Amino acid sequence: MNESRNFSRRQFLKVAAVAAGGSLLAACQPKVVEVEKVVTQIVKEEVIVEGTPKIVEKVVEKVVQVTPVAAKATEVRYMWWGSEQQRAIDMQLDVFKDLAPNVKMNSELVPWAQYWDKLWTALAGGDAPDTFWLNMSNFASLSAKGQLMNIQPNLDADEKLKTDWELNFDSLKAAYVFEGDAYSWPRDYDTITLAVNRSLMDEAGLPMPDSANDFAAWDWAMCKQYATAMTKKEGDRTTQYGMVAQNTSQTGWFNWVYSNGGTVLNEGRTQFTLNEAPAVEALREYVSYRREGLAPGAESLQTMGASDQFSTGRVGLMHIGSWNVGTLNTSVVDFEWDAVPIPYAPTGKSMCMIHGLGNTIAKNTKVAEAAFTWVSFLGSFVGSGVLGNSDTVIPSRADTAPLWFSPQFKPDNRALFLTWTDKSLFFPNTAEPTTAQWNVHITNEMTLVMEEGKDVQEAMDTAKAAIDDILAGKAV
Repeated sequence: MNESRNFSRRQFLKVAAVAAGGSLLAACQPKVVEVEKVVTQIVKEEVIVEGTPKIVEKVVEKVVQVTPVAAKATEVRYMWWGSEQQRAIDMQLDVFKDLAPNVKMNSELVPWAQYWDKLWTALAGGDAPDTFWLNMSNFASLSAKGQLMNIQPNLDADEKLKTDWELNFDSLKAAYVFEGDAYSWPRDYDTITLAVNRSLMDEAGLPMPDSANDFAAWDWAMCKQYATAMTKKEGDRTTQYGMVAQNTSQTGWFNWVYSNGGTVLNEGRTQFTLNEAPAVEALREYVSYRREGLAPGAESLQTMGASDQFSTGRVGLMHIGSWNVGTLNTSVVDFEWDAVPIPYAPTGKSMCMIHGLGNTIAKNTKVAEAAFTWVSFLGSFVGSGVLGNSDTVIPSRADTAPLWFSPQFKPDNRALFLTWTDKSLFFPNTAEPTTAQWNVHITNEMTLVMEEGKDVQEAMDTAKAAIDDILAGKAV
């Protein structure tokens, strides 16, 4: 929890109106490119109106003159996942083409299901993409294995670049530092909420949960009540489900466990703790949506994915990350949707997972200068501003993140993704053994719990026996 405290709502609201210029590399040419759209800022301020705190917004538009870099003709590979972010990537590539005309970017979209096998295999075989996305769990492992380029010397050599780096939220910078040096440039961040189908809620005679005191009345009991009311059956067949409850941590059980005071690993990350009482209680509550027929099972989700079920009006509530918002704004056409927070546990807390990606350079790239030109552009005010204006994900910079919260974008409760940054935690990743080596046991046991009815306590005790041995270096 301490990791996320540096990433505070108050820090976010104190946005500096920074107009960053050509901080790509030192060498420049006289041509100037003016970029208007990407530097439109939504500056948020907290004021007191009739004794009540209120967020007011000011739209600030700036024209930033950005000077292209003088780089020799070079090709740079950039690998990433998530077709929902194609728009943002294309927008960034288009701006970068004017700034670095001699750098030819080869963009490689790889499906999530194949991404990590492809990346790890390529790194091991010496054929890795020059630049690529990393998540926090794989960063921990790959940085420890010496597979990533240390970008700290580049930052230390250029004050403008260092300023760009420092404008990232503290917790995100810390997540991509290894042994005191930066090995990946933060790109974005995400928190978790529940998407809600307002039409299904209205049909069930349910009011939108009261937003007073950060939705304090929205607890486990109310969530179950709403999911039950929005579930419909025709005979033995369920035609509409109240909520999606998938076997996943980030947009699933993790948020319920930590809200209830549970944890995955102990503080030293040497022992598995998901079998302890607070975690087991939360897992039982989460799994109850499946067991009571309020959430679609694996077969239903294989036939139609969770997002499609929500977008077509078959599900009332669905866990989403902020990266899902842009896609839902496009795919939801027949009803209004909004967001509510993770329901409050009996502890009185509502917590969620926070995560963020990093733009990274392979240590053995043969085009290190051009690769860093690209990565530093993505982290600049202009490159990050493009991302904020794309309505895909929240940029990692304090001065461009407000763009994603523009009032022109749905849903109405979009600010929850900001408010809950103070109530968020990172997943407890480990470098050696890798997170993947032990996390698979959680997934396997949760599959038995959710699909075959295995007791939660028994499943988590089984997982503990295996995971504690892996963390102790006794087994893999």
